[in-house]
Amino acid sequence: MTRHSKQNTALGHFTYAEYQMLKDRWGSRSLRLSKENMRAFYACYLCLQAAQQPVCCGEGHLFCKKRALADHAQRRSDRARIAADKAAEAYEREAKNRVAAFARNDGPVSWQTTNNGKRKHDDDDGGGSAEKRASMHKGSESLAPSSTSASSHTAMPAFWLPSMAPEVSREEQEKAQAALDDERPSTTLCTATSDKPHKLLSKHLIPVHFSVRKIEQEEQMYCPCCKKEFSLVSRTNVLRPCGHVLCASCTTTLVTTPLSHGEPVSCPECSRVIPKTRDVIPLVREGTGYASGGATEAHARGIAFQG
Repeated sequence: MTRHSKQNTALGHFTYAEYQMLKDRWGSRSLRLSKENMRAFYACYLCLQAAQQPVCCGEGHLFCKKRALADHAQRRSDRARIAADKAAEAYEREAKNRVAAFARNDGPVSWQTTNNGKRKHDDDDGGGSAEKRASMHKGSESLAPSSTSASSHTAMPAFWLPSMAPEVSREEQEKAQAALDDERPSTTLCTATSDKPHKLLSKHLIPVHFSVRKIEQEEQMYCPCCKKEFSLVSRTNVLRPCGHVLCASCTTTLVTTPLSHGEPVSCPECSRVIPKTRDVIPLVREGTGYASGGATEAHARGIAFQG
């Protein structure tokens, strides 16, 4: 047996080692995330640090107030710049179309003086005005004998050529573009998630007030009702009118259930009235580090190797 026959290149199938070598380049991959790779429930979505002057949107995404306002202003300026660029491109395109229309419809004009002293213009080709030439062209087309379908098919070039592609008028293009612009949101979107896009207005940001206490020189965030410390496993809710944060069990017992029965409810911490159930906003958490708590895996989809 020769040496070459012992190599993997002589096999008719891939070995396990070769499939492992192809793993990093082909196919879908998943990675288990640990606790350190997840954002804490009190961290900002922009800086991933503990939120300073925390605020949240209507969907429960937490931000630093200064960073949220700065990001909102930056994206508004970007949208204004993009709109100005589009307007400039449209104006330039319209100017080019006007020049092309003038060059297509109007040729060079020569002026002649008649016997009575008046001037009249005449085209170089002697065809008169553009409207007259167009009418004459249409008349000649109507008088020309119509060819058979077979001859027209043989004379017609390939339909996939750009010159034979169907054209859309400028008015239809403008209408389609206007329809697309109307469908796009007129305000900036929340950058915290792309799965459920929603509008984010600076005036709709809700201040969030965590109850903090010091134990052995360490600050702890806790529920003001049951005094239980918050952790990555805890489910927390923000009350929209006052911004206080409660745990899920206290929110269900003291706020959500009485509201469903039509009873008047107020914040357990500051006694501010909670009018509706939608005023209870659950804070979004990324995960707990456990298999059943949150998004614990990252997935990357790719094309499988067809070997």
